Amino acid sequence: MKVKNYFVAIANGVLVFILLTACNTLLPRPAPTPTLQPLPTTGTQYFFAANRFLIPTTQEQTKEFAFNLDGDLQNSRDNKFGDLLTLLTSASQGIELQSTLDQAVMDGQIVSLNILKASDPLNDKSVSWSFFLGHKPQVMPKFDGTDQFTVDTDAPVIAPIVGSLTNGHFIGGPGSARVQMYLLGQMVDVKLSGVYLEADVTANGCANGKLGGGLSVEEFRGKILPALLAGLDQVIKSDETVAGTLLPIFDTDRNGIISIEEFESNPLLMLAVSPDLDLLDASGSFNPNQDGVKDSYSLGIGFTCVPAVFTQPVE
Repeated sequence: MKVKNYFVAIANGVLVFILLTACNTLLPRPAPTPTLQPLPTTGTQYFFAANRFLIPTTQEQTKEFAFNLDGDLQNSRDNKFGDLLTLLTSASQGIELQSTLDQAVMDGQIVSLNILKASDPLNDKSVSWSFFLGHKPQVMPKFDGTDQFTVDTDAPVIAPIVGSLTNGHFIGGPGSARVQMYLLGQMVDVKLSGVYLEADVTANGCANGKLGGGLSVEEFRGKILPALLAGLDQVIKSDETVAGTLLPIFDTDRNGIISIEEFESNPLLMLAVSPDLDLLDASGSFNPNQDGVKDSYSLGIGFTCVPAVFTQPVE
């Protein structure tokens, strides 16, 4: 009964938020124009590898990792991905999203490489942050600064995120990023648009990092949802307690499997699996709030990084 009441409370809260957003979209307002800063031409490069990703599984983390991705005048923070994961983990304590992701990073299954380019590592008005996917190393990484990685040169090259450093705190965006995640044992590789990034940076790595961006409808429904459901299916088959909690809520046809249709049509999740942002114009380019069509799902995650050794691919 407590779980159901919790779901209803969250659903009502999200409903109020959506209704307020819908009302606000009826009012005329200037569309924010993304400011694209030039890439720095000089500076020292700092090579890092992410040693932990933090996915939001509580309301507090959802807010902590959120950004105002569409630049709305209300400065509302967007993280629909966090809303969804919070609902799922509150439904059953046996859903171990963070621990399975931690293990994937420690095993080297997920390798996220970063290059920070700055003339001054503390204060610099023109700084770039580049992301690269890496190959799984032959030995488990130690994340002590000595690990040697290899960039996956077959992965699409994404332009760096440009920003600034103030007292060692980086703020950058908007830009793009390709991110690998590990959801309940399922590897997911997604592209984010309208990406913003913040982190506290030193030569020894980065802390308090957070990255937010928009997932297209195709990326969310074609990658995130299938991965989550495949992972849930494995958990349900291996844990009777989780099965006894989740199946009565989501498995409407009682066949022991939660389908995408059941997931999306569930009254408790309908709002959490609906796109919440208008980030793209009619051509599919990043251009927030131009056509009034909700075409993206907001996502915000946390991360930390440590020094690493790898060679930047030739552009």
